[in-house]
Amino acid sequence: MSTEDLTLDLLAHHPFPQLAAALRARADFIIPEWEIAVRRTLPAADELTLQQLRNSLPSILKEIAAALASGKPHATRELIEGSKSHGVTRFHEHYNIRELVVEYRLLRRIVIEQISEALGDGLDARSNVALNMAIDTALQVGVVAFTDHLRQRIRASTDTQSKYLSFLSHDLRNHLNHAMLHLQLLAARLSQAPEYAKSVEDIESIKRAILQTTSGMDQLLQAEQLRQDCAPINLQLVDLKLLLSEVAKQSRHDAQAKGLRLDVDVPEGAETMSDEGLLTLVLQNLLGNAVKYSSSGMIRIAARNKSKGNDTGWILSVSDHGPGIAPENLNNLFDAFKRGETYGKPGVGLGLTIAAQAARLLGGELEVESKINAGSTFRLVLPSYAPSSV
Repeated sequence: MSTEDLTLDLLAHHPFPQLAAALRARADFIIPEWEIAVRRTLPAADELTLQQLRNSLPSILKEIAAALASGKPHATRELIEGSKSHGVTRFHEHYNIRELVVEYRLLRRIVIEQISEALGDGLDARSNVALNMAIDTALQVGVVAFTDHLRQRIRASTDTQSKYLSFLSHDLRNHLNHAMLHLQLLAARLSQAPEYAKSVEDIESIKRAILQTTSGMDQLLQAEQLRQDCAPINLQLVDLKLLLSEVAKQSRHDAQAKGLRLDVDVPEGAETMSDEGLLTLVLQNLLGNAVKYSSSGMIRIAARNKSKGNDTGWILSVSDHGPGIAPENLNNLFDAFKRGETYGKPGVGLGLTIAAQAARLLGGELEVESKINAGSTFRLVLPSYAPSSV
């Protein structure tokens, strides 16, 4: 149909002249009553908002009445367009979505009360449905227009932040690389004189701080790329035993320096169709965290096949005997910049965010199980099929 919404058949093709006449006759009562209700229910509404309400409500009531009287699709379309305008106006007035919905709920109650009073027994079930359908149309279209504008604002803000982050990271990296080069040269010269040994240690400390900063910047850019789904997916047959062994080898030096043992448990012939780069990214972050927060014991990196019916996907896990994660921190564990108890360890709170976003791109899911003073297990649950679209 021409309204492109089959749920509006009753309103778009059947006239309700009595309803329309009653609504028009009661408009002068509805407007002030709605204003009083809005003022009482939404105390944050200022005089400007109430004035704009007085200005916009007559047109909304007029469009609802026209749609009820006409029984033609064009009148319903006009109601839709007018309701969009109301939603956009409320957005620019800094309403929140709840306040917009409350406004329409108040309107529904007042309109039905006034029309019921005007028609008495004349408001039959069919007319009641049509009246509610008209108000629902105004509400739904207004909310959609409001959220569309909100989405556009968020997208514009995010794009601006992303561009700024890329520029800042590039600019900072150039300066920090320049500083690192000079520090290396200075340390090399001072190391030849024993009396400057303490200064060389200080320079090494500065270099470590710079490396931590550049690592954090890399994580920021990586997280932003994954958030925007810009990471290309390169599906191939991945040897899981080789992959997990290689990831463990990369962290072995740091683990041994803390007295930690790494155990890789992967069955022979373990293979899956996935993106090796993204898998590596997830495992590096999970294993890096396990090494960072563990002070003793063993860290186990394992792979097992789900093998339940037709589900042949793999579960890759990293288990440690670290301090564990408090239950109240588990819900937002994968949120950007959210860090629970850090135990004095440096970081920006993006490692698990990156791992979770990479898991999503792989069509998988990241799970966590943790107990205070007993350790944590992170599981990457991979699908038994390659994701068809991301």
